[in-house]
Amino acid sequence: MKTLAHGSTQKESYLVAMKCLMKESLENDGLSLKTDRKIPEVRADEVRIRVLSTAVCGTDKSIYQSSKSEGIRLEMQRYLNNGAYQPIVVGHEFCGVVDELGEAVQGNIFHDVPDNLRIQKGDYVTAEMHLSCGHCTLCRTGNEHICTRVKVKGVHLDGCFAEYVCVPYNNVILLGKDGDQSRIPSRIGAMLDAFGNAVHTVYEADVRGKSVAILGAGPLGLMATFLCREFGAARIYLTEAADVERRFALGEEFGADQCFDVLKGSQALYDVIEKRENMANGVDVVLEMSGSPSAYRDAFKIVRNGGTVLLLGITRKPLTDFDIANGVIWKGVTVKGIFGRKMFDTWETMLRLLQAPHLDLQSKLDKILCKKVYSLNEYEPAFEELNSGNEMKLVFQP
Repeated sequence: MKTLAHGSTQKESYLVAMKCLMKESLENDGLSLKTDRKIPEVRADEVRIRVLSTAVCGTDKSIYQSSKSEGIRLEMQRYLNNGAYQPIVVGHEFCGVVDELGEAVQGNIFHDVPDNLRIQKGDYVTAEMHLSCGHCTLCRTGNEHICTRVKVKGVHLDGCFAEYVCVPYNNVILLGKDGDQSRIPSRIGAMLDAFGNAVHTVYEADVRGKSVAILGAGPLGLMATFLCREFGAARIYLTEAADVERRFALGEEFGADQCFDVLKGSQALYDVIEKRENMANGVDVVLEMSGSPSAYRDAFKIVRNGGTVLLLGITRKPLTDFDIANGVIWKGVTVKGIFGRKMFDTWETMLRLLQAPHLDLQSKLDKILCKKVYSLNEYEPAFEELNSGNEMKLVFQP
């Protein structure tokens, strides 16, 4: 971070530029490390946050490999109105310390807010990075997470793979007053966005007493596994096609009853479910967490008549061979898409879960993370580790 010295009557230094990772072209893979990006100026209704830790999401992997990810290219151009793509700072999972408050935040927003809830300079925070419009029917009926004009920082707007990020005050989540990280360390605080996806998915499924198939043993699938076990699922089947030895070891530790390597084909999964769930001709609930086209096909084959499929994983290309008649209509299946977290119901739920000692969820999340912490300068080897499958999730510390 560059600084300019000032006189003794002023602050010791004045922040000029910051380090960040940017996506400059959607047609080319990779990111660019910048060291001279202007530190964002905080707007009246915003909070500027000095980033402590930031985690890499599956969406970030797709952005990194944008030449192969048609869906993410289209999404990142959604608001261009036929204009040219403008490079942005990527990243949307993070935690940090409040560095500056906007003028409106310092004034009216703090009126009558209790001290223990008031966001102040120096507080340890994270943020919901989906920015809703606040005016459409969805926003006005408690469904801001699926606002028709939602913009995601790190996808449509500058994100958090940087030393500083600005976020609307209303989107900031307090984790600890005065920088206190004792309840949620920054390593875990950086991945709360992702954890919220898993919590949202499992809550929508209501898995109590049900047979559940979780397709994909990546970070979100593994999170869903221990949540389903804690929330009372009767049986849990887990599938994966990469790094299966390590992922299945974690899956079994987290509560999966049986794991299936679908790289060898899905027949073993079909046979076991047909035998064990024959009274209902399939599982009660399927959670698709991978975005794999083959997993989408498996989901609607193994769900029982009248069962439920929840879709969180996003395919890199649109599906063109899905049989909706046999997979959904004739089976009477309920299908639900999951996007982000409910604002802010899911956040309140997951913070309570993380602070329940008997659940020990923080140690489980820590087992999913890469032990090495990377700097932004090391972004290329970091993404190589992720794209190779050697690691599932990692953290940068700018």
